[in-house]
Amino acid sequence: MRVTRFDAVLTYALAALGLWLSYTALADLASRAGLGAHEAAAWPLVVDGLILAATRAVVTFGGHDARRYAWVLLGCAASASIVGNVAHAVLPPGPVHPAIAAVVAVVPPVGALAMTHLAVVRARVRQDVELHAAGGASPQVEGALSIEVNTPAQCVAPRGDEVPAPEPVAPSPFTDATGDEPLTPDAQPPSPPLDPSDAGDAPVEDVRQRVLDLLAEGGMSGRAIGQLVGVSEATVRRYRDKAAAEARELPAA
Repeated sequence: MRVTRFDAVLTYALAALGLWLSYTALADLASRAGLGAHEAAAWPLVVDGLILAATRAVVTFGGHDARRYAWVLLGCAASASIVGNVAHAVLPPGPVHPAIAAVVAVVPPVGALAMTHLAVVRARVRQDVELHAAGGASPQVEGALSIEVNTPAQCVAPRGDEVPAPEPVAPSPFTDATGDEPLTPDAQPPSPPLDPSDAGDAPVEDVRQRVLDLLAEGGMSGRAIGQLVGVSEATVRRYRDKAAAEARELPAA
């Protein structure tokens, strides 16, 4: 479906006709409310002008949160215009009731206040769009843009229930669980261990020597050596401390 020039002309013509009819009715109502000729001629411009300004704000604000204020302003301005046209049609000729005259007198300052606030809101929306264009992070930046941007799938944060759980960290082969004899990446693999079932039958000196050899090679904790050789971790430490004491006594001898 294509919008032709005829469609645009028809739309603008009907809008202009409606504004003209509304203008004449509101101008006559303002004159009957006690306003002068010039003031009565300008009064409808405030009411219907608010409708035009609010409609444009609704369209141009996009998804910005300020669009709600534009909708409220549009509803209030349209209601005032409709009520004014209805009052002009049903009220008898001549001066209107003082309460109606008071309402007519209140419209211009309220309209001025609303338009001033709309100007400030429009400036804030413009600032948000400019911050987004400059790479800034504005909370309303995406909604203020009238162009829809397709976000790449990899840039979309997963929902809370879709966040993958962290993978369990496997114990590193170079970690000493007891803090005793920490392993290093450069450590060489230990020599083939003794069969734990034979540890009880092996001579004590052979077991002790095997423990000392594994300690000298490094890369294993005391607990791991004890499990491989078939002795307790306390025994491994006792062999180590005794060997260290003997090594200190040799220079003195």
